[in-house]
Amino acid sequence: MTDTFASNMPAGEIPCVPGIAPGTPEEANFEDHNREDHNRVGRLLAGLRESAPSVEMAPQSEDAKFENQLALVRLGMATSLFYALRTKHAPTAAHSLRVALVCSAWAQQMRLDEPTRDRIEVAALLHDLGKIGIPDRILRKPGKLSVDEQLVMECCSQLGCEILRGCTSDQELLNIVLHANRWFHSRRDEHGPRGAELPLGSRMLAIADAFDAMTTDTVYRPALSRERAIQELIDGSGSQFDPELAIGFHQMLEQRPELLQGVVANRWLQQLQPSSGDSLWGSSTVPSTKGNFQIRRETLFYQQLIHNMKEGVAFTDREGTITEWNSVMERMTGIAQDAIVGQSWSNQSVHLCEHAPATDPDDTEEKEELLDRCLVDECLDTGAPVARSMLIKPESGAARAVHVHVSPVIGETPGIHGAVVVVRDLSDENDLVAQIESLHLESTRDPLTGLTNRGFFDGALEELTAISASGGPTYSLIICDIDYFKRVNDTYGHPAGDDALRSFSSLLESYSREGDMVARYGGEEFVLLAPNCDNATAAKRAEAIRQACQKNQLASIGDEAITASFGVTEYQAGDTAETVLARADRALLKAKDNGRNRVIQLGSGNQAQPAETDTKKGWRSWFSTDDPPQEGNVEILTPVPADLAIEKLRGFIADHTAEIISVDENEVSLKLNALCAQGGRRPADHQIAIRVHMTLNEMDKDPDKPLAWKKTRIHINLQPIRNRDRRNNELSACFTQVVASLKSYLMGEIQKTDLR
Repeated sequence: MTDTFASNMPAGEIPCVPGIAPGTPEEANFEDHNREDHNRVGRLLAGLRESAPSVEMAPQSEDAKFENQLALVRLGMATSLFYALRTKHAPTAAHSLRVALVCSAWAQQMRLDEPTRDRIEVAALLHDLGKIGIPDRILRKPGKLSVDEQLVMECCSQLGCEILRGCTSDQELLNIVLHANRWFHSRRDEHGPRGAELPLGSRMLAIADAFDAMTTDTVYRPALSRERAIQELIDGSGSQFDPELAIGFHQMLEQRPELLQGVVANRWLQQLQPSSGDSLWGSSTVPSTKGNFQIRRETLFYQQLIHNMKEGVAFTDREGTITEWNSVMERMTGIAQDAIVGQSWSNQSVHLCEHAPATDPDDTEEKEELLDRCLVDECLDTGAPVARSMLIKPESGAARAVHVHVSPVIGETPGIHGAVVVVRDLSDENDLVAQIESLHLESTRDPLTGLTNRGFFDGALEELTAISASGGPTYSLIICDIDYFKRVNDTYGHPAGDDALRSFSSLLESYSREGDMVARYGGEEFVLLAPNCDNATAAKRAEAIRQACQKNQLASIGDEAITASFGVTEYQAGDTAETVLARADRALLKAKDNGRNRVIQLGSGNQAQPAETDTKKGWRSWFSTDDPPQEGNVEILTPVPADLAIEKLRGFIADHTAEIISVDENEVSLKLNALCAQGGRRPADHQIAIRVHMTLNEMDKDPDKPLAWKKTRIHINLQPIRNRDRRNNELSACFTQVVASLKSYLMGEIQKTDLR
């Protein structure tokens, strides 16, 4: 094939990247430099007073969307290679496509020229192409890789380049793929390019690749929230990632979070996304609105059956590779379907262990030992069913007794096609939601939709928050609103509007898991409360609901479909029920402001706090004295420049309904109310008004580097506003609550504490 993906850029020209200052800053006097930073922070803080909405970016017209410049034959080659990777390992191909969509949107946001965009998109789509040459035993291994297996995996970039050399001689494209996994400042290979010498596409791809890996479920690690993934990127900037690009990526997601949904990506990338209705069995079909594709009728019954079963169900093929994993299995094991499908079954990877009662009657503790033989392997080898009582011990949460039954799948032809695993929960524990479902359902329902009403939802939210605050499992909240609902009532009448509300409520219930609560919060606004669900999983579920909603045509509104906007958040340290709801509502408003019919996720999630010992005092040790504290002082170091720190502080102020008392240069004072358990009959008696005074100072990681290398140190002083609250025994708990919440919002670490 002739030379492909040729560049039209002038020789030596470097694409302009917003936020990266050219050259090195001149050396200046320390005092002048410090004063300049204070003035800059002061100007940023002054913006907190302004209540005007932020400048909206003009929506792109269809004509403004750039066209792919690759010739059809080249596009066909890239597409064919992608399909080959999908055949080898579908999860890797799905990851590559998501990374390509993010890189496509990012490149357009940076206004890179079209040949450069094309090159970055193709490189991102095929950066894991080398995994075609990796043995299945390594690629599908659910557990930790050995040292030798890790060395094999590190050859992926070289293998990918060897495959691509047979299709293209474009050295710039090959270099992007070759250096995609290389650290910005690598210590292992001193002979290769480092820092700015690395191709721009490689540096962008490294960030997008890591971000998608961190926000995707795996067997060994649940997905991180968007905020926590960004924090990891920034923590690794300067060593693993280009710091300017990491900050630029963060700023892009703060301003345009919808770009993660690929709304401005090239058409050819969007066409590579797999159909959601694929089926491998059944003959009867029903029409579908998605192209010419028809969904098999048996598939609809099959999906409904698997979704509504009370037992956990998993399917494997004849090699023991998992092909199906229902929502009950997700709940019992804590492993998401996307993370486990395509992996080989092993008892350890799904947290199964044998439950062996103690032989000594005086020994009250039960012994647990791992099975030596995999249940699925035993079934596939013998061709006979295997049944056993076992324990599931997830990474987080208590162990539960289960009964596991593995049956071989045998067809008309000789041989075993696979296995069906059915897991039945034997535990008698009643969780919060089971109790909720048993309490006077008839008095807690919305009369129009049949969903839980707002009053009962508020009580459940308070109870779940109390459980999470005391160290229990986390939960997520999805709040959604039907777009332009008034137009439906005005155009088709209120009966049609009622029908739309009922249809949307049914859709929400169909996508809820056992234990979830779906409620009508008011008007066309609904909420979904999901216990034992993190931020990333909730956002994924909200996106699935959004896509299903826009495909659901309603006869009552002229066979048109409604759309909805979604705000998603998770409980995090220092939260109250009010702040969780306010943050979810703020995400919903952001989704509406950014164009509606989209999902916005906010919050860093419920990050585990490190354990504190008696030998090393933590910041909670302030409050161990018998006398209530009169004042609290904390220093938090956040790994972002002051402008991003203040943007996060803006969210804290909004969610806590705090009032700004004063702004002076690089200082800001707030007044907020913290909740306390004790008090009188009035709601005001259960609140302590606290003055929070913050001083922000930008710090240079390296004084010779530009703004993206700066961190922000924030000194926080807390005092009760009312004198009577100084004697309140719960003042220390209120200080703890406020500090924990600030730490979560600012993505920072506590450096110093003091109490006097």
